[in-house]
Formats: sequence, structure tokens, C-alpha cells
Amino acid sequence: MQRLTKNPTFCRTRRTALSHRSCGADAKSLWLLLLVSTVMLSACGGGSGSSQNVGTFSGNWQFYMDNPVDSSGTTPFVGGLQGGFILQKNGPLSGAVVYSVGLPPNPNAPNGTVCSSGSAAVTGTISGQTVTLTAVAGTQTYTLTGTLRSDGSALDNGTYTSTAGTAADGTTPCGIATTQTNWHAVSVPPLTGGITGTFHSTGSKLANREFPVTGFLTEGENIGASNAAVTGTLSFVDPVSLLSLYPCIDTASVNGQISGNTVVLQLIASNGSNAGQIGIPPSEINIGGDGAYPVTFDSTPNGYVLHSLGTGYVVNTKSCLTDANGNNEDVGDICLAVGGTSACQQPVTMSPGFLLFPPRTLGSAPTTQTITLTNNSGSTLSGLTLEWAVESGLGSETGQTSFTGQPNFTETDTSQGDPCAVPLGSTFSLNQGQSCTIAVTFAPQESCTLLPIAGGTPPSQCPLTLIASLAVNSPVSADNDMTFVVPITGTGISTVVASTPELDFGAEGVSEASLPQLLSFTNHGANPVQILPGAPCTNSTFGQFHTLPHPLIGGSPVAGLQVVSDLRQNTNSSTIDYSCDWDLTSSTPNSNFQISSDTCSGVLLEPQASCSIEIAFVPQAAYALSNGLDYFLELNTVQCVNGAPDCEIDGGRFPVELTANSPGPLRMSPGAGVYFGALPVGTGSVQQTITLLNDPAASTTVNFFSKVTVKGDYAESDDCPFTMAPGGICTLTVTFKPKIVGYDPGKLIINYTTNQTVNPQIQTVYLRGSGQLVPPTGAVSFGKRAGKFGK
Repeated sequence: MQRLTKNPTFCRTRRTALSHRSCGADAKSLWLLLLVSTVMLSACGGGSGSSQNVGTFSGNWQFYMDNPVDSSGTTPFVGGLQGGFILQKNGPLSGAVVYSVGLPPNPNAPNGTVCSSGSAAVTGTISGQTVTLTAVAGTQTYTLTGTLRSDGSALDNGTYTSTAGTAADGTTPCGIATTQTNWHAVSVPPLTGGITGTFHSTGSKLANREFPVTGFLTEGENIGASNAAVTGTLSFVDPVSLLSLYPCIDTASVNGQISGNTVVLQLIASNGSNAGQIGIPPSEINIGGDGAYPVTFDSTPNGYVLHSLGTGYVVNTKSCLTDANGNNEDVGDICLAVGGTSACQQPVTMSPGFLLFPPRTLGSAPTTQTITLTNNSGSTLSGLTLEWAVESGLGSETGQTSFTGQPNFTETDTSQGDPCAVPLGSTFSLNQGQSCTIAVTFAPQESCTLLPIAGGTPPSQCPLTLIASLAVNSPVSADNDMTFVVPITGTGISTVVASTPELDFGAEGVSEASLPQLLSFTNHGANPVQILPGAPCTNSTFGQFHTLPHPLIGGSPVAGLQVVSDLRQNTNSSTIDYSCDWDLTSSTPNSNFQISSDTCSGVLLEPQASCSIEIAFVPQAAYALSNGLDYFLELNTVQCVNGAPDCEIDGGRFPVELTANSPGPLRMSPGAGVYFGALPVGTGSVQQTITLLNDPAASTTVNFFSKVTVKGDYAESDDCPFTMAPGGICTLTVTFKPKIVGYDPGKLIINYTTNQTVNPQIQTVYLRGSGQLVPPTGAVSFGKRAGKFGK
């Protein structure tokens, strides 16, 4: 029998249920229901003038035990009984509780060290309001007495005795004998009802961002065990827009347990995989130094909440952003109000929760959006501060962040006298319900990083997302994180754009030429852009570097288009150094990637006009000893400085990557790369093909000893035989079906041996595509479900 409480939400539920059940019953059933209803209303506080009976002890209890002291007055061990479920059958009591005993905190173990933990069997009796319990916790026995409140909500005036105990090895002391030590217990209501609240991230990539959560939790039956099952659902999807701002997961089912007030819940993704966890057992605090803390179900002045004293959740799905340790993971604080209360309402809100600027061409007119900060608390908030985080444009760990040294975003206050109109970092106040406004202006200075290597962004992932953030630091919070952040993003588009970000070539014999691949450039701006004239790009010594002039002007001594083999940042001159694609080991030095049919160099490219080049892979002598090549094509245009005409901001960038597979007899046509463009997530592409030829000039037999390995959201089939003689041809057929939004690359890895080699060899086909967001369907039914979560 579940313990009845005076919680008004649960009482209203029972009354409503009874009113529905009574409809259509016969007279006898109605009389019985009315009798039961009278009893339940009395337990819920209904009726008037009736005497209050002593409450039942059945239910979930959280124990609070004073730590015993030894004869010297010190506390050698801490902990004891923590929480669990008790059943009352007439007079006798039975059940089980979780226990944990350990060494107290010390400098080497700030959270102490557990030496004994587990589930303790409990027996006992209740006589009037006096409760007596006996619990066997490992090698210790606890005997407890106390007084049950008349409403059954707590047990007071308790004392306990215990025997000495040992750790699991049977010899190491763990727990001392004590007498007349104080304890008390609090009844924990069933964890059943709608939930509303937030995940407040403290992860490295989502730090201080809040993500609203709704859902429903249901606590299982009390069977007298140390815990009861908890199941339910969580949703990060906004019921109005039907969009989720949380990148890790949209919805999850929940499966876990509650013991006393401690809750541990597993998050399960829609595909059945483990997506993370809420809370940990108290005995596991800071095991491994991960900073995780238990999540507890507690009463607050505004209602019951699930919350934590530190990191309360971890979500680890492939959709999570990669953290500082290279893991796809997010962690943070948690506050979930149970039963439709506002207990997790934060004292301040920043609206909107994020700013997304539409893509802007570099050099176009700036655009501005605003953020409104509001005091939602019941009183004046003093000591508020604002923080603005933006890349300065002058430098970063991966090099200069823009081509002009100017930031992509700026922050200003919208009006004089606005409460927020104070220097960043200075304190200000907001009265109850008062708001202030901050303006953010976007004027992109880059579409990609200055360097495409050494931590920079390769061309295939450009244009990159430019970021900034506005944070408010509050003196109070519904959880432990006092900082609230609005992320700000935007995209800059270069004026002159290449037709593809990457050209991939298969293996070729030294001095043989591949089929040329066409590359075009289009001016998407409103003004002409001057591409610098052609010029040689050579090295006179091995490892020679050249410095790129900055800024680029009409007479700069550098080619408008050139292939470079190596790059490094030149911080002294706010530019880069490059080494030309020039092989000095050949009898006649030459480049590996050769440009022909050039209609771009020296051209004044008019708005919406295009020019083109062809690039062929003609490997030089050093290629034969390499594992393949990975070079870049540089586009040098006049830069917009000092009022220069016919210019673009990011002249001197690397818009195209050039790769060549390692040496081998297999030739690929039309090349070693396939581009599928952008497709809606879950939509399959048309087929594309790659033809493999076993070069007759190599006089080598190829053996495909395994299937082609496919990586990414791609599928492959082929008609390649196990053995292919010189001159043999087969075809690979590839399709793309994106599962994620954004850039979604992949590879085909061709595994083979030859009659002239012992070790396996590989050739790679690079696959590129991106997924687009699909508008959700079933909005009506989802809206109804979301409404149910809020009840």
C-alpha cells in the first residue's frame, strides 16, 4: 500500500480518478467508492473536524545519520544508512536501504573514500508513533528508534546504536561501534509526474548554455527493495517550433531507479543505444576525478525538484560536439521541477536563446540583432555583469582569425540610460520584471581560416561557422551555474568562390599525366575583383619558404593562382609562409599539380562572371617514395585595404585542396573524389561511379583480397573480380544518404595486393556531401504529446 501524502497535486489526481471511476457503478459499488474516497480525502487533508491518525511508515525514506565519534572525539568514519523502501504489513516493517561507509574527506580525497557500501536488509516494528528498526549493513548492525510524525512525513528524535564493521576483506576497519547517536528520516513522495526544467551545460563546447527539458517520469511499485524503478521520457524539442537547440539529442527514454532521495537515470536514444546518465550513486562521488555528483529529489519552497550539487548529467552521443578531450560528450548541472511547478525557473532569461545571422558576403553591409535580458525573480537583482567573448581577429592558437585583423561580431547597448549600458564586466541591477537590451552586429571578415592546416579549417569544411557569445553572470540561480550564455553564430561568404573545395587524383606513374580536372571561380559579389597575374612558383632549395605579401596589391610579386606544398604562420608579419609545389629531385624540376587552360590569372572578374583552369596530376620523382600528396591551390586577389578598388577582403586564401593517392598500379577515372552536394537528411542520392583501371604499363596483377571498406553515410557496390590482370577494368558505384545535418564526409578504401608486393596496399576514394535539415512531420500529434508532458 502506498503511503498517502498531503501533496495537493497528488491528492487532486486521486480525487479526479475517483470521480471517473464512480460513473455508472451500481449502488453497492458507489457506496464502497464513497467510503474509500472519504478515507483518501482524509489522508489528503480533506474533510473538517476529523482527528488525524498516525501515518503509515510504508514508502520511500531518506535517512540522515550523525557521524559517530571515537573516544578521542574524532570522526574516523562517515556515512551509514542512506535511503530505501519500507513496507508495513499491519505492525511489522520490512524493506531494504542503501548504505555507504567510508573515510572522511582529506586533502588527497576531497570527497572521502568509501570502504563499505551496498544494500542493507531492514526489519522493524511500529507501535503508536514509535518506530524501531534493525538494519544489517555488511558487517555492521544498526538499531534505530525514532518518533513518526502524525502525518507520516518524517521521523524525528531518533537515536541509533551500531556495531563496529570491516571492509569487504574482513579485516580492514570500516565503521565504529556507537550508542545513542542521532538520526532522522524524511519521507520521499513518489517520483511520478510531468517535469519541466533545464540542462545547464558546463561542457567545454556548450558551457553555460541552458537547454529546456520537458517530460514525464513514473515511479514503480514499492516492493520493499532498496530502490524502485523509474521510467519515463525526456524531450528537448520546443513544442511550439518543434525544433531542438540541444545538439546531442532531441528525445530520450528514461530507465533508472530512486533510493531515498537519490535518483540515477539512464538516457536511452531512439535507436536503443545508451545516450548518457543523470546522477550517480553517492558511493561513486568523484571516482576517477570526473566531478560527477548525485542527483536528488528534494522539496523546495516552490515544489519538488531533481537537482544536483555539481555535475548532474552526462550525454554522450555522436551528435554531441567534441570536447577538450576529444569525446563527443556534454556535461552540466540539472534542475527538473516535478509536478508542473516553477521551482526550476531561472532568475534571469536572455531572449532569444541564440542568435543566428544569415550568411553574408564579406564586405557587405553589417546586420544587427538584439538580445533582451529580463529579471524573472521576485525581487531586484543586483550585482549582474555582462561578458562578451569574440575572436579578436588578431590571432589565435591556429593562426590569425581573420584577414583584416577585425572581429566578425561587435556588441553595443541599444540606448543610453538602459540598465545594461555599463562597461563590460561592471555591475548593474534590474528591478523585478525589468529588462534591458544588447545589440550585436555581424560584419564577417573571413569565410575560412587563414591557414587550412595546423588546426585550421580545410576548404571542404568552409565556409566555417563564425562564433561569439554574450553571457550574464547572476548572483543567484536555480542550479549551481550562475552564468547564462547566448551563443552567436554567422557565416561569411567569400566574394570569389571555387566550384569545388577539393580535387582528388588517383595514383599515376612518375611523369605520367592524369586526366585534367576542371575548376572554375565565380564572382558572387556586387563589384569586380582583380585576380593577380600569373607568375612562376618555384623553390631554389629544398624546404624553401616564401612570405606572402600582406596586404596584396596590384603589383604584389606573387602568382594569382599557385599550388603550395607546405604552409606555416608568419606571426611577425601577420601573414603566412609557403613552399611551392616544386620537385627538385627530378632531372628537370617541375610541379606535381600542373595548371593549364588558365582564363583566371590577371583577370578583372566582373560580378557574376566566371573563369576557369584545368589541373592535371603529373607526379615527379619524389612522389614514388611518398604516401601520397596533400597540397593546396592558393587564390591571390587584391585585398580591400586603404580604399583599394576591385578587391575582396580575404585575398590570399586557399580555397581548394589537391590530393593524390599513394603510388600504385590502379588508375581512377574521372578522379579519386566524388561530390554529392547537399541532400535532406535520410534522402538517398543518385548513383555515381568510379572506374578502376589496372595500368597496363605497370605489368602488375592486382588481387582484391577484401571488400571495399566504406566509411560514412555512403553505400558502395562494384563488379571488381578477385584478380585483375594488367589492362583490366571494373566499376565502383556509390550512393549517399546523410544521417546528420552539415558536412558529412566519407571514404572508400580499396584493399589490394599485387604479384610484385607482399604487404597489402590501399587506394582511397574521397566522398563528400552534406545533410540538410528536414522539417518535422506530425506537428499536430507531437503538439498534443508535448502538452501532455506539461500536465
